[in-house]
Amino acid sequence: MKKVFRKLLPASRIAPSKGEDGLSLRDSTKTVLDQAFYRARNPDVVKAGIDVPTHYIRYGIREGRASNPWTSLSYIRSALHQDTHKNVPEKLTYLRSNLSQKPRLIFVSHDATRTGAPAIILRLLDMFSKSGAFECFTILDQGGERLPEFEALSHTYVMSRSRRDRGFSDAQAIAEISAFFGAEGIFEDNKPVCALVNSAESIRIGQALSSVGIPIISLLHEIAAYYPTNVFEQFSEFSKKTVFPSQFVSDAAERHCKPDMTKTTVRGQGLLEDGFGELDRETCRTLLRDALDLPEDAFIVLNVGTRDIRKGADLFVDLAKLFLDQNENQRPVYFVWFGNPDKTFGYPAAFIARHGLQGRVRMMPGTSQIEQVFMGGDLFLLTARADPFPCVIHEAMACALPVVAFNNGGGAPELIGDDCGATVEMNDLAQASRIIQNYVDDPDLSIQQGQKAKAKIAENWDYLAYQRDIYTMIKECAGTTPDGGWPKADPPQPVEHLVVMNGLQRDLDILNALDIELNAPGCEVMLIDGRFGQDVDAVVETLREQDVVFRVCQPMEDTEAARSTQLLDHLHNPKPYRLTLINTLSYLDADRLQVMSIPTEAIVTAEALELQQLYARIPYLNRLHLANNNLARALFAANPASTSKVELI
Repeated sequence: MKKVFRKLLPASRIAPSKGEDGLSLRDSTKTVLDQAFYRARNPDVVKAGIDVPTHYIRYGIREGRASNPWTSLSYIRSALHQDTHKNVPEKLTYLRSNLSQKPRLIFVSHDATRTGAPAIILRLLDMFSKSGAFECFTILDQGGERLPEFEALSHTYVMSRSRRDRGFSDAQAIAEISAFFGAEGIFEDNKPVCALVNSAESIRIGQALSSVGIPIISLLHEIAAYYPTNVFEQFSEFSKKTVFPSQFVSDAAERHCKPDMTKTTVRGQGLLEDGFGELDRETCRTLLRDALDLPEDAFIVLNVGTRDIRKGADLFVDLAKLFLDQNENQRPVYFVWFGNPDKTFGYPAAFIARHGLQGRVRMMPGTSQIEQVFMGGDLFLLTARADPFPCVIHEAMACALPVVAFNNGGGAPELIGDDCGATVEMNDLAQASRIIQNYVDDPDLSIQQGQKAKAKIAENWDYLAYQRDIYTMIKECAGTTPDGGWPKADPPQPVEHLVVMNGLQRDLDILNALDIELNAPGCEVMLIDGRFGQDVDAVVETLREQDVVFRVCQPMEDTEAARSTQLLDHLHNPKPYRLTLINTLSYLDADRLQVMSIPTEAIVTAEALELQQLYARIPYLNRLHLANNNLARALFAANPASTSKVELI
């Protein structure tokens, strides 16, 4: 059936007409406009005596005035991905949509750093947000490098002062959050059904949300002994349910304090990334050794995480020296840790320098390309003294690495078992050294246990099962059922065939000329340049008329780098099975294509790609369609094997 497309009004015409005096828009403002906040931020409106909703609809949207402390424009763009947002303020599109009428969830994290606990709640947010079933909100105690990811998936609020600010009391923090839930606030007519409070570090935010009547599910990943006894007891009091990631963490809480254990459950998170561990192993091994300037036959013992005393960075370097002193291997062994340093803990770096270990023991900064690191390693060594249920264990096992860990340092032994690695008593470095030597001497042992580890993660530890269990808890704890019942909240399934193009008529013509079944199940067209596309409104209208499944992506700015970032974000969680790039090949460099493991076809008719750029990419493409005959001939001359992949158009 042909779908009707109503073109949105340009920004110059957003003042309501007689037919749209704002009754529908005015009603919508109840869930997006915090009137007390608006008056406080806009004294000119108060002085003029203008009704707040009227001012916001007629002037505030066009002038870019904030309607509440939360609204994230990038979330509006990503949630309302059927709209182009071209020449129309996002807030007007938001007001006209039904997003603010959906059931609401709040997600809480102590920060937005690239560490384990924020990653756990961010992945849950990702799945609930992309399900389209809820309007999502996030409260962060402080920001971090992953803040833009939270903002793309939810309306996000960062506390004015962190819990680490000693001049900022619990009472002040609670008052700051409670103010959002006043009679004129955005939650008065659509209160969140539940809040997921992640980490014991988020206790003040959890207390505040509970005090205004929001049901709380707490996800506590920490070991209770590292906190005052009343912290976990307070969580138990204000939470409807407390979720521990492992039996080790649950037992530690019960020993240390007196939480209500009838309100607790043990449920470990799953593998954070869908398809993690599917990159080409030999390619990743080469890339890692080249990056570290190591020999091809290097045996790499990995660790990943913040280099601090809790994670045993000192034990890692101590063990490395012990192993290297005691063993002379024909195959060179290297100990490599990826993660940012704890600036207050200088022991590892000083120890390496003092003993001249810089060649064999490497301390590398954290990286977003951690899958390549795991796939390039040989063994994962978890030296943590206290790591409740680390995400890196799932990742290492998914990449078919056997794991060596300490007993009584967290829940990792529960996952490793006796078939996916080995465990030793805490601080028994001599035994750990002997075990590492066993793996160096017996490659078959590494392969056998690595494959069992990979299978265990695939069978029992996918994140979708974790998200569904959390959703069941939400429904049990919410107390009220949303109007219309509980929505289905599964995240999107992998796309069978993703076609990426710009919002240009030229690219649309190419799309329609290709031999692609655009209406086939599982086919989706992605307009990667969003509101910056020259012809995006017309292209979207045509795709609607053709009943093609499409998505309008919205890069942060009108640059190639921003489009590349947007594309990479859509090539995971979930990963498409097949990819076609129409004049968008430049957004993926050769290094990314090399490890991507997605069958990829590219059509290049207008991109400014030079010979060397195509030469670097061609080995990792299944097919390349070129319109520039001279460029094609030069490519054939440089790489005669490319003739089997390149087609002139």
